[in-house]
Amino acid sequence: MKRLVLSCLWAWVSVLGGCGDRPVDEEPVCTEGRTFARPAAGGSCQNYASSCDVPAGAVLCCGGFAFGGCPTSKRCVDDPLDACDPGQTSDCPGICQ
Repeated sequence: MKRLVLSCLWAWVSVLGGCGDRPVDEEPVCTEGRTFARPAAGGSCQNYASSCDVPAGAVLCCGGFAFGGCPTSKRCVDDPLDACDPGQTSDCPGICQ
């Protein structure tokens, strides 16, 4: 009898554990402070008060004197859509990729 009860209990827990799993919507982590981004199609970098204020699809700006670095998962590379050549000037912004 004990073996039957344990088997039924195990089956019941297995079924319930698989049915109740739903993805949890996580709140975005916002960093306060200056965040620079530009439209993906090109244009100049604009200042946003928080990382959550940056429009969807925008590209983060980095480098130069004003723009700072990238999030840890990305690196700063030359912006192919601007006329600035990083070998010519020390204040040439890039984009985070």
